[in-house]
Amino acid sequence: MKEVNMEKEQDAHLVPISNQSRQVQQFSVDEGEELGAQPQKGLNLNPLFRTLGRKALVILGIVSLAGGGIYFQIKQSKKTYQGNFRLLVEPVTTEARIADPAALANRSEGGGVPSRDFFSLDYATQLQILQSPEMLSAITKQVQKKYPKMTEELLKKGLLVLRLGENELTQTKILEVSFMGQEPEEIKFVLQETKKKYLKYSLDERKSRIGEGVKFIENQLPGLSKRVNDLKSDLQVIQQQQKITDPKEQGAQLIEQVRTVETLELETQRLLREQKTLYANLQKQLDFTPNEAIAASALSEEPQYKELLTKVKEVEGQIAVETARFKSANPIVEALERKRANLVALLNQQTERILGQNLVGPEANAKVQNFQNSIRIGLIKQLVDTANQVQVLEARSQAIAQTKNDLSRQAREFPSIARRYNELQQQLDIAARTRDQLLTQRETLRVQAAQSQVPWEVISEPRIPQDPKTGDYIPVPSKNANKFFMAIVGGLVLGVGVAILIEKFRNIFYSADDVKDAFDAPLLGVVPRDKNAKKFPPSIANSYTYLEKKEGDKKVASEFIEAFDSLYTNIRFLSSNRTIGSLAVGSATVGEGKSTVALNLAHVAALAGQRVLLVDADLHSPSLHFLLELPNLKGLSNLLDDSKNQPNEIIQRSHLEDNLFVLTAGLPIPGVARRLASSGMQYLMDELHATFDLVIYDTPPLVDSKDANYLAARTDGMLMVVALRKTKFSVVKKVFSQLENFGIPCLGTVSNNPTKGKKYQASKSLALEDKNEYLNFIPVESGIRKLAPKKE
Repeated sequence: MKEVNMEKEQDAHLVPISNQSRQVQQFSVDEGEELGAQPQKGLNLNPLFRTLGRKALVILGIVSLAGGGIYFQIKQSKKTYQGNFRLLVEPVTTEARIADPAALANRSEGGGVPSRDFFSLDYATQLQILQSPEMLSAITKQVQKKYPKMTEELLKKGLLVLRLGENELTQTKILEVSFMGQEPEEIKFVLQETKKKYLKYSLDERKSRIGEGVKFIENQLPGLSKRVNDLKSDLQVIQQQQKITDPKEQGAQLIEQVRTVETLELETQRLLREQKTLYANLQKQLDFTPNEAIAASALSEEPQYKELLTKVKEVEGQIAVETARFKSANPIVEALERKRANLVALLNQQTERILGQNLVGPEANAKVQNFQNSIRIGLIKQLVDTANQVQVLEARSQAIAQTKNDLSRQAREFPSIARRYNELQQQLDIAARTRDQLLTQRETLRVQAAQSQVPWEVISEPRIPQDPKTGDYIPVPSKNANKFFMAIVGGLVLGVGVAILIEKFRNIFYSADDVKDAFDAPLLGVVPRDKNAKKFPPSIANSYTYLEKKEGDKKVASEFIEAFDSLYTNIRFLSSNRTIGSLAVGSATVGEGKSTVALNLAHVAALAGQRVLLVDADLHSPSLHFLLELPNLKGLSNLLDDSKNQPNEIIQRSHLEDNLFVLTAGLPIPGVARRLASSGMQYLMDELHATFDLVIYDTPPLVDSKDANYLAARTDGMLMVVALRKTKFSVVKKVFSQLENFGIPCLGTVSNNPTKGKKYQASKSLALEDKNEYLNFIPVESGIRKLAPKKE
């Protein structure tokens, strides 16, 4: 239960510690700006120079090996000679160009001098041919008859064919062939055989290539001719089926026809709509169909029908008169009725004869039999004409629509037909042109093959440079100096690389400058190795003893004292506005001398007149009571474990200086180290900081313990001790990153040269001494108040 409460107490105070560390960090930044901001570091080569200095022997050894190996190789190598000959491969003068057989074969009808471009060679391709495996193999076989050891690989390695001239202005038509070897006679023989092969190539093989060209053309002609004929047949089929002569013109005509038909269709539709509108109006006015209108018009124009109709109307008039005079049963009226009935019967017969049975009957339009006047006759005629015009326009519209569909289909199909036609025409043109070119080239090559060929001209026979006085062959200038220089440079680069790798592998600090360049924190002090320390730990007290008693190395003692004086001065004046009142002295790993540095720094501060308290906060492995030979029955662990213990009862006065007080770690108590982050520890630190001018905390190693982070966060900053030739660089880098992540400011670093192989032990009787050995802090005016009781 107690451990759980401790964990809660520790977690509850993580935020205040972080806030306080940010305040301290802000203080450090402000003070740094006040002292003058340091310029940003550029490319720092000092670590590299120090590495090269430390590993100079390794670098010199590698350079010596590389240079010695090349020197031995140079001494064992033989002299190399080089011979050459030159060939003129193109005509130079005008006469030569005129007389060239190729020019005679290709001369135009007008004659004249061929241009220089006619004889221009593709030199890049020509040089590749002259150095091709086929050419080299033929030369090697000839050389092996006298020098069996010659191989195609050796010939390829030593033979070089170049065109003379450095640029376009100075380039010539001369090829220089050179060969390099170690035997002059062999070189001359190789050049002679190469010359023979190249001259033969320029004559026989070029001629044979002409014959192969003619053969190639003749092999290609039948296929081309067949292709030309096939393409012509395909074009003829398309022309016959589609009636195409000029696809471009016919396509334009087809498009124009489609547009004309579309225009005619629109006009016809317009006329049709007008006639239908007129027909509807006439039919509404007459209330006749066209057939009824014709019938009504025919009745009105029939003489007999008119006469009968007139008689019927006359009889009806007489009946009306007689009916008014007599009763209906009157014989006169009855006679008139019978007459009218007979006339009506005749009229119906006449109507049925004229109109037919379809327009006569109960369902027939009665208006047809009415008399039609001249106006209605005119409207009837217009109605019939309009009906006929509508039928004509409908028939025309159908014919136009059919024509439009046909033309549209042709327009859709025509592009593919035209494209096929054009493709065939292009293929035919290409095939015909290719065939004509091959025929022309065949005739030209036949003329060239029938004429004599002129080989290349040798303008410089194979030779090896000789000394004019002695007649000895002159060897090729050696590049041994360059090889030796490159070996030295390569060895130097390799040596530097090996030196850097060794440094990276060892991963330690060699000097104080390494510590200074590795981190942004300033280097505040450099502690030299105390060669006088044999039985006791290095301290300024012992150094003063050596100086006073004139024992030991005075120079070393003086340097040791000066180092801590300088460290204290740098810390004291690190800020111009605020004095450092508390700091934590830590290291990344065990054995770097942080406790020794903390003790001697506290001693120097006490000598300067400050009331200094040295706190051993390394509860895991305390060491200050050994270094000071003080009892450790009670200490910081007791204050953290039991609130009844008072600091003035436990703090001891050091025998080194009256102003130097020590709070040892105390006997180990399980779990008490975790209370360094508790509120009780924070309250205790506030009381200590208020009482003493300077409080120095000796913290646990930072790489394995996180307790020191809580402790350092409540001080003015961390002082990092780095042991030279011992501490791993990567470990210290990790600790600095940890401090940065936690927001803990680092005041600076101290480079320490720890004494090798020394383990100091205090007297065992210290652990058994009575508690009365502790200093009574009562005579000294203390501002330390009793700590508040711990919260359970």
